[in-house]
Amino acid sequence: MSMAKYLNRSVGKADLNKASRTCSLRPTESEHQTIRLSAGENFVGRSRETGIRDSRCSKRQILLDVDTSKCLVNMKVLGLNPSGVNGLMVMQHTECKLEHGDLVEIIYGRHGFQVAFDPPPMEAKEELPVSPPISIAASTSERWDSAGNGKLVIFSSAGVVASEKIAGYDMDGTIIKTKSGNVFPKNIDDWQIIFPEVPVKLKSLHKDGFKICFFTNQGGIARGKIKLDDFKGKIKQIVAKLDVPIQVFIAIGDGYYRKPRPGMWEHLKNEMNDGVKVQEDRSFFVGDAAGRPETGKGATKQRKDHSLADRLFAANVGISFYTPEVHFLGRRVEEWNKPEFDPTSIHDLLTLFDPDNITFDGHPNEMVIMVGLPGSGKSHFCESFFQSRGYKIVSADTLGGTQACVNACERFLDAGNSCVVDNTNVDSASRKKFLVIAAKFNIPCRCLIMNVPIAQAKHNIAFRELSDSVHSKINDMVFNMLKKKYQEPALDEGFSTIHKVNFKPVFANESDEKLYKMYLMEK
Repeated sequence: MSMAKYLNRSVGKADLNKASRTCSLRPTESEHQTIRLSAGENFVGRSRETGIRDSRCSKRQILLDVDTSKCLVNMKVLGLNPSGVNGLMVMQHTECKLEHGDLVEIIYGRHGFQVAFDPPPMEAKEELPVSPPISIAASTSERWDSAGNGKLVIFSSAGVVASEKIAGYDMDGTIIKTKSGNVFPKNIDDWQIIFPEVPVKLKSLHKDGFKICFFTNQGGIARGKIKLDDFKGKIKQIVAKLDVPIQVFIAIGDGYYRKPRPGMWEHLKNEMNDGVKVQEDRSFFVGDAAGRPETGKGATKQRKDHSLADRLFAANVGISFYTPEVHFLGRRVEEWNKPEFDPTSIHDLLTLFDPDNITFDGHPNEMVIMVGLPGSGKSHFCESFFQSRGYKIVSADTLGGTQACVNACERFLDAGNSCVVDNTNVDSASRKKFLVIAAKFNIPCRCLIMNVPIAQAKHNIAFRELSDSVHSKINDMVFNMLKKKYQEPALDEGFSTIHKVNFKPVFANESDEKLYKMYLMEK
């Protein structure tokens, strides 16, 4: 026998298996029939061939590109409504890889099929090294834990098992709603499951290997409006009603654990998942704080969402996000309003100065008045820019009040020093106190306005509170009062020139930069 004939005989069976291998979608429901797929591109959707008549399913809902030699299918969602893969929602224009045995829902939650290659890819699997499965025992009893000096409280019900797949949920407005119909519950017992579909969905995900986790902000506990022990009782009642193992993360008050900040998710990954690595690309989060605008009128009117906290929480931790109506009821994806400030785009910020020929080198004896809301970067700018140029910095935060600042300016100017007034100086009346002194010494006074949007100033305050404990906390009432008082500086107040300064963040380390680029505000 020739060598060529021997080789042909030895590889012929493997080649024949690959050449003759077929791929199909086998229905998981009796109402559908098997869908045969050819090698290459296949469009699957509403048609006579598939038997799908659902109006929410496009005629070309998904594109399946079949590679029979590798036993792989590249799936792309074309339809407006999402499809599903192994229990996860897949949005329009999203692509993913499918293997033998994967479950596909042509419309998320409906029309389920299983990917099947015949013969199945046993040879390919045998060639790969097989890692032993991670064996994690289910908890036999419930437990309570806490972190961050009590700012985070965690409940793990009996039966909770660690998983690389996390099905995350907000609680109020997502899993439960009030019985009374009020926005906020009247008492600890004013709750009911929001949709009948909720328990069914959670049990299905648990069966598919997902770990069910709730992440809830409960600032009322820190403010004393709700007793922690009462809320713990409520959590246990909700979990018992749902009848599925759940781990609940409760952020008490403000700080790093409160959504949209990622503290609760990081604690889950690092401390509460028995060492099993969470796969963000296989996890998701569902919440009602999604930034949706008010829609409809009368009986069909839907209130606008109170915040973006849930949607931004998912963005911060890098997982897919859905609203309760889309996730549980299969409704169309809703419109939503983006936050006013996007911290992920800080690389697009302007340089430190507007190009208006402002100079400070070789300056005469002068006064500079800073103008800007809290969080606009005045103090950082003064310290990094003016100190090295010999200016004396005058600040009410360090001197204790406006009059002390006025007195300090008089001393510095009388001694021939230039000074910069590092206060908010938001109205003409507060600026006039210092302009009078400049006129008294017959020196020029320039005005520098921090050119920072209000939304970014609030973000800066939140970042400062999380990264620097030295700064005093600025509450919303003080910030809003100063914002209301703000008057744009004008030359006729007595300024020689007026300039705008763009905020340019500078970070002490990579962790600070990573934190700044996260969404820290709820709106």
